[in-house]
Amino acid sequence: MIVTGVWPESPAQRAGIKLGDVLLAVDGRSVATLDESVKILHSKAEIRVVLRLMREATVYDAEVDREQLAKALEKAGFKELSMGMIAPLHATETEMQDKIKTISEDRFAGRVFPTHYPANEKLYYGGFEVLILKNPSQVVVLGIEDGPASRAGVHWGDTILAVNGLDPRDKSVTELEQLFSSEKPALMSLRIERGGSIKTYQFELKEAAQVLRDNGKQIYHGSTLLPLSIPEKYLPCFLP
Repeated sequence: MIVTGVWPESPAQRAGIKLGDVLLAVDGRSVATLDESVKILHSKAEIRVVLRLMREATVYDAEVDREQLAKALEKAGFKELSMGMIAPLHATETEMQDKIKTISEDRFAGRVFPTHYPANEKLYYGGFEVLILKNPSQVVVLGIEDGPASRAGVHWGDTILAVNGLDPRDKSVTELEQLFSSEKPALMSLRIERGGSIKTYQFELKEAAQVLRDNGKQIYHGSTLLPLSIPEKYLPCFLP
């Protein structure tokens, strides 16, 4: 069990826990699986928990306060909807329900990048995953990172009507890869539809390698997306 994320201003951060630390025990109970660790880490009461962790070759104990999930999510810019989904603070229940209906499994036709990122980390792109839908043909924003597009105002689930003035529908994956990325720095203009409204956003593309670093991630063996914090010695554990 490896710590792959520590939220800012969280109890874990205040206790000194860092990315890459290995979780060994919770309140004296050894943990062997992810399900087991999640179950005993959670509590209905905001009581302190003692975690035993290992950093490099050193074992240490950390006393960590528990915090309500809603408070922790809000600090990170998210909230939990009534449907159980985690969404950005700006999202409404209706908006997210509409997006889920639009991006249904039976409409899935493919995705432009193998992960949220181009396989070639030297390419410049907007920092979001592109999903191809059928019946009717649509191209939409799926996963979106902290990057050029999100900072400009693009949201998860936005339907892309035009990229630099070109309609992305009915194009091959290769054509879409070329449309949504560039071999050199460039300006991208996205015309999108969101909740019946048409909006246009412009932003400078950024090298995929830099967007990866900005989001604390790495691509391992060309296709596996992993936290940047995972120590190199553990990387082979994630091979198929």
